[in-house]
Amino acid sequence: MAKSAKGNKEQPLEQGALKSMDLSGRTILYVGGRQQQGAHFRQVVEGMNGQFAYHDGGMEHNLNRLPGLFQKADVVLFPVDNISHAGQRQVKLLCRQWNKPFLALRRCGSGSLMQALEILTSGQTLQPGFC
Repeated sequence: MAKSAKGNKEQPLEQGALKSMDLSGRTILYVGGRQQQGAHFRQVVEGMNGQFAYHDGGMEHNLNRLPGLFQKADVVLFPVDNISHAGQRQVKLLCRQWNKPFLALRRCGSGSLMQALEILTSGQTLQPGFC
């Protein structure tokens, strides 16, 4: 669901937009956010020919699980508004150690996820930073 320009109501993501973006089998590791979004985000990523892995960023999941998830990840996304500070530090440290690109999302909503996925499917060279 993406927020509409007129308000905070969630709108369904357009299926045509999803089909036109291809992740080419890349694995997206999403760290943080709301657990209930995980299934929807998985559908979105898999609908774009990608793989999806999720960790809650230290809210309930143990941060010691993160290194195992990094092995499979091609890129790491994390929303700064819904992840522990320790989780953010751990993600950035692991990204440096594993040489993984990351994008820090301003919000944990699907609109921020879609912005990041648009960048990933555009062919641009990924520079770590905010999306």
